Amino acid sequence: MTKETPKNDQAEKEWADLQRDLDTLGEQLGSLRDHTSALGDTVVASLEAQYQDVRNRALGFRGATEAQLEDMRKLALAQAAQTQSTLAETGAKSAEMAKETARQAWEKAEPLRQGAQEVGKGFVRAWGELAASFGKAAEKVQSEKDKAVTGEETHKPG
Repeated sequence: MTKETPKNDQAEKEWADLQRDLDTLGEQLGSLRDHTSALGDTVVASLEAQYQDVRNRALGFRGATEAQLEDMRKLALAQAAQTQSTLAETGAKSAEMAKETARQAWEKAEPLRQGAQEVGKGFVRAWGELAASFGKAAEKVQSEKDKAVTGEETHKPG
């Protein structure tokens, strides 16, 4: 699933080169086996043992390196999952704190809302009383005007 990087490509190429060289050495040792009379069984056996040792160590190193890389990948995935979980938990706590803060602000504002409601009702009541007073005043002015008009008509010379 991972993309091959130039570094990985280079490492794979070097590994393939090493593997090819080891295989070539193995073939050469095999052909030396045919010429054992000239070199002796002991020298050839020693060379073959050293070859197997080098080959086994190279394979072991590759296996260990791949295992380390796999362990690091698993660790990185676990850390990413833990970080994601922590972020989700922090987000949930933050949302809960915001809800609680909003609820507290609403509760603290309750007296202000009630006061504003009472002021509004008082304003409506005062406006009604003012309208009624203006109505009474208008009636009184009209009544006095009517009396004045009637009184003037009786006092007019005629």
